[in-house]
Amino acid sequence: MNDLFSLNEQSRQQLEGIFNVSMEFLCITNGRGEILKTNQVWETKLGYLTPELLGKNLIDLVHPNDVANLLLALKKLTAANKILAFTSRLRSTNGDYHFVTWQFQWIDELIYSSAKDLTELYHAKKDAESAEFSKNQLLSILSNEIHEPLDSLSLFLQLISKTQSISEQNICLENIRLSTEFLANLINGILATDKSNPTVHDVTSFNFHDTIEDAIIPLIVSAKRHNITIDLSIHPKIPPTVQGDPQRLKQIISFLVLNAIKCLERGKISVEATPENTDKAVFKIYFSVKTSGLTHSQGSADDPFSSYDSHGSTQESNLNFGLELVKNLVETMNGKLSASRDNESGYDFSFHVLLLRDNAPNIKNDRSMGGRVLPMYNQNIRLKAEELRAIEQLRNDQPKSDRQAIAIKRERILIVDDSPENTQLLAQMLVENYEILVANSGKDALAIVQQVPAPDLILLDLSMPDMSGYEVCKQIQLEESTMAIPIIFLTILSDPENEASGLQSGAVDFISKPFDLPRVEEKIKNHLALKHYREILSTTADTDALTQIPNRRRFEEMLAIEIRKARRNNTTLSVIRIDIDYFKRYNDTYGHLEGDDCLREVADALKKTLKRAGDLVARWEGEEFICLLPDTNLKGAAHVAENIRKAVLNLRIPHQSSPVEKVVTLSLGVASGTRSHENQAEDSFEALLDHAQMALTQSKDTGRNRVFVYRK
Repeated sequence: MNDLFSLNEQSRQQLEGIFNVSMEFLCITNGRGEILKTNQVWETKLGYLTPELLGKNLIDLVHPNDVANLLLALKKLTAANKILAFTSRLRSTNGDYHFVTWQFQWIDELIYSSAKDLTELYHAKKDAESAEFSKNQLLSILSNEIHEPLDSLSLFLQLISKTQSISEQNICLENIRLSTEFLANLINGILATDKSNPTVHDVTSFNFHDTIEDAIIPLIVSAKRHNITIDLSIHPKIPPTVQGDPQRLKQIISFLVLNAIKCLERGKISVEATPENTDKAVFKIYFSVKTSGLTHSQGSADDPFSSYDSHGSTQESNLNFGLELVKNLVETMNGKLSASRDNESGYDFSFHVLLLRDNAPNIKNDRSMGGRVLPMYNQNIRLKAEELRAIEQLRNDQPKSDRQAIAIKRERILIVDDSPENTQLLAQMLVENYEILVANSGKDALAIVQQVPAPDLILLDLSMPDMSGYEVCKQIQLEESTMAIPIIFLTILSDPENEASGLQSGAVDFISKPFDLPRVEEKIKNHLALKHYREILSTTADTDALTQIPNRRRFEEMLAIEIRKARRNNTTLSVIRIDIDYFKRYNDTYGHLEGDDCLREVADALKKTLKRAGDLVARWEGEEFICLLPDTNLKGAAHVAENIRKAVLNLRIPHQSSPVEKVVTLSLGVASGTRSHENQAEDSFEALLDHAQMALTQSKDTGRNRVFVYRK
């Protein structure tokens, strides 16, 4: 009996009855694995309609990694004519997989099979393993991290018994309090990440500066003991008093600094806080904790981005040093944590949180970091020499940190007026909040505008003897590096005709003479805010949402700019077009979520391979990327392309359905544009993209996973 039609009526009815009542996956196939009959469970659990399955091969419905074992099982089955058990994953119509255990039996040249769905049992097992892992992680954090504040407690408890004055004792007690609070924050922070324990926020007014300092002080001794210095820089625009959850903020800062200490063998940790726009009722503050110096070797157990289990597989949920803990804490404050590593300069942990503007009157608080750290000079204290140096060094470091906070770049305003009285009046009004530059002629103004950094805003007199404001404005608008600077005209001519001419030349507003100083300050503030938001919008519009590299729009803008530069300077410009080989098969095999991860990994590898500041990599569309290499000839561009190909190949991203390699590979096409030596009016810049596309097509046609160079 080699088909279902050979069954007699009684056998057929018995078979139908079994297929109708069974809760398992039932299936009958021929010897080649082609499906002849299935039951309703395939539709209810996997989403397949019976007509869709008939004629399909069972191999096509299992996970690619299970295919080889299934083929081996079927081969054994047909040879031995016995019942075989086999475990695999079945793909549903939405791309998810169900874990099932099969039983196969060969009867009259047909394979009868049933599969029990173990998906819930599998997930329960994974949940239990995750719970066990979380418990072990908690124990690891408590055992490895809790000794840091304990070191500070021990130190200051020893110091307090040796102090001579009440003021020194009070400072010791203050540091003991901070270290104790750190311990409480450590435990509370871990408890706050328990999903079964709802997070409750205490939104109160608090001193921002003191809160950040309180988070760092208990770790100073540990840092100094490891030959690590900590620099704190708080932007002067951050209000002294804000509203939010100070304890949660301290937890985040403390954990990140603690993690940073453990990333370094020696060096420096820089903690920076900068605001987005504190004029809003709710505003963001961006934090950065950066390390520089000698880091632990990459891939070690101390590397938060290379944690491995006993089988060598990456465990992304197990970020060392409590980074997963910090990530959860940041998310409870409506923020986001990112972490990256530069092999040359160390680690960079960045996050932002939302805080509220505190409208209550600010109360000056003279309590400073230096004042809360014990000035200890008593040579009779029996402490390690580095601990004494740590305390002494901390006092010496504080003025430096204060100077760094003050020296943070303020917005630069260029005042251009041939009248010294006008420039002096405006400068005196604005110097408290802005860095002021002054020019008394149009030519001087153009020279200043070309300096780096350029002014953030220009107040430009309309009527000047050597060069009018209109001419200066047009010159500024012609340069790509300065065209975005807002220009406000200063004029006694406020009629509609002059205003229209000014706006056509590129100005954003007018200020009439004599000056209404409060109105001048308000206009400056508004236009600087607009410039800031335009920059944010421009960045958003120019960035690919998935890969976070420039998008096609940004590439096309930069291509036009670089073509003009290449023509002006008579230099070469190169383009590399890149395509991921057989990416559709990758998505079909692993699903679109894995496909998105693959695109992100490839984009990151491309970005890291381009070393020069002027080089640009962008996502063109889908799985296609493109690189722009200014002042690079064809040979140099081909070298860069080969480095890119190797970099992605070395990622070893599995791609079992690729006929090229069993990992993700790239095909690349390279082209260069130059001016013609015979006819300077001709060049090949306009055809750059087409030439690179031709080269990419040839790369695919000749076998893929290679670089092809376009030559005339």
